[in-house]
Amino acid sequence: MTINDWWREHPEERYWMIAPSRGLVGDALSAPKAADDRRFEWSHELVGFTEPGDTLFVWDRTLPVPGIAAWGRVLGPLGEETRDRHGDDLPHWRMPISDTLRLASPITLPSLRRVGNEIVTVRNRVEGLTEGPVYFPFIGSAGTLAPAPAYLTKVPRDLVALLSSRFGFEFAL
Repeated sequence: MTINDWWREHPEERYWMIAPSRGLVGDALSAPKAADDRRFEWSHELVGFTEPGDTLFVWDRTLPVPGIAAWGRVLGPLGEETRDRHGDDLPHWRMPISDTLRLASPITLPSLRRVGNEIVTVRNRVEGLTEGPVYFPFIGSAGTLAPAPAYLTKVPRDLVALLSSRFGFEFAL
């Protein structure tokens, strides 16, 4: 299996969202590498496609109302490490990141659902222009919008622009 790196020819597509299980990111993105098709997990393999300078949004599921609560930058360089998992030494991707900065007000799931139609429109547009999976950070319809059940997802530039305009943070797009 391979990753559909639809953003490769679009240098403005430099955004990602991580959803760590405990709400903590640490000093690096770290995920198991696929050793074969049985171990292929696209959200883990995406770590290998991040680049220094990319922006990383953090979905914090540990908040009283989960949402996008912080952001940081990918620092690099991409490397590998071996981790013991249940007695097996497994190769992992390791991509250093900056300290994350908390947003003044998290962008909560109810807030995202209020602009759900616009988020779904962005998703549909990207999917319409792309052959294959786009690894979008949200699944469902406008009213049932939820974060994708994934470690790392790809955030299209148009979604960053939408969230920035609706929730008052600014990034150089």
